[in-house]
Amino acid sequence: MKISLDDIKFHPLSFIDRNGRLFFLGGQLYRAITCKNASLYKQLFDEGFIQQLIEKKLLVETDIASIEIEGFPYILQHRNIPFVSYPHEWCASMLKDAALVILNLEIALTAHNLSLQDAHPWNVLFDGSEPFFVDFGSIGSAAPNSLWVAYDEFCRLFLNPLLLMAHGHSRVAHWLLHDFRGVLEPEVKALTNQPPRKDSINVIKETIRPAVVSMLSPSLRRMLRRILPKTEPQYTVAQRLQFLRQLKTIIEQISPPTPKTAWSNYYDNAFPEFCPSPNWSEKRHNVFKVLKELQPGSVLDIGSNSGWYSLLAATQASTVIAFDTDETCISQLYQYAKQSQVPILPLMMDIRNPTPTYGLGRTSATDRFQCDMVFALALVHHLVFTYQLRFDQIASNLSAFSKHSLLVEFIPREDKYVREWWTEDFSWYTLDNFVQSLRQHFPYIRLLPSTPRPRLLILCEK
Repeated sequence: MKISLDDIKFHPLSFIDRNGRLFFLGGQLYRAITCKNASLYKQLFDEGFIQQLIEKKLLVETDIASIEIEGFPYILQHRNIPFVSYPHEWCASMLKDAALVILNLEIALTAHNLSLQDAHPWNVLFDGSEPFFVDFGSIGSAAPNSLWVAYDEFCRLFLNPLLLMAHGHSRVAHWLLHDFRGVLEPEVKALTNQPPRKDSINVIKETIRPAVVSMLSPSLRRMLRRILPKTEPQYTVAQRLQFLRQLKTIIEQISPPTPKTAWSNYYDNAFPEFCPSPNWSEKRHNVFKVLKELQPGSVLDIGSNSGWYSLLAATQASTVIAFDTDETCISQLYQYAKQSQVPILPLMMDIRNPTPTYGLGRTSATDRFQCDMVFALALVHHLVFTYQLRFDQIASNLSAFSKHSLLVEFIPREDKYVREWWTEDFSWYTLDNFVQSLRQHFPYIRLLPSTPRPRLLILCEK
């Protein structure tokens, strides 16, 4: 089937890739391959190598499509991963797993004298708790004079942030991951109290090896080119593989801490069962009934903690995203989802400050994570009394993520936790006022009992 260029709209970031252009057509994701590496890619498909990478879960499912576009030798179709997350939204364990996917893919490519030209985390997407490399156009022939052309990028955006996290600077690392430059070596040294590099130029001249040269900073490499012989090093496949395996070992040995927090032991390391039980609270029964009644295809659990309600939604065949500001809780949920193979994407996100649109093509959290149903359980009173948000702000934020429905819990003044925080300044904190704010976005509202009473679940529908 031939498609006109006038009928497609290329992805705003696809201009960067010289090997292909991404576009959506009929809800499916395609990549129009340019002439530059077309013959190489066709050979890799014909030999079955691409299918091997897919079966190893290193590369997102990709096949040659049956459509044609003038000016492009052929078109690929990719499996469309439903939710796009960014590296500053991942916990440390997710960043580490994304790094290992890239290294395992690079090792597999290197064995065939191929290499990734890019090694940044925006090339990895999580489908639930499974990371996949998605930038097919990054695959190319290996440069014989480099151990890995993307090594510096990998250090700035994977190795260095993980080192900061391992030294307890997770918050700094996450903020620097907003920046496409990532974490620079001087920043790692300053925050981890590492001594400055002791190598002098004279020592380097006498003892430098090609493998070491490629691992130095770009500025130092430029300096060395002026004082070392002009011949470029040539690396064998075996040398490149040894280098990559050593780098993989370094990543595997990094263990970012998961400190105990106020919420990390909420379930005492043991989740209640996920099948309806007499041991369930009234709140759990009613959340389950709502899920069975509305059968949402996707659920966003805001303020998920370690994620029991996220997991409950996942048992009902919903694709689930879980937001929380507590990295330890998100890490716990990620590990559980990975081990149990349930479709949950746990992310670090603050509902007061969700990721905005930034840069070229980086879209906001409200654009990327809209779901059929939103959970906001045992959350509103914290937003009001701890963070001074008002009902209209809360209702507007929750609505921005909801396609159809919202299940939100209201903790009244009589509750012991609210009673501790109560002052006359919060006289507006009433059920009627909250419902009135919700009705601005959700015309249909039902009240359900929660636990302990007189807490209420409010089911809102658009």
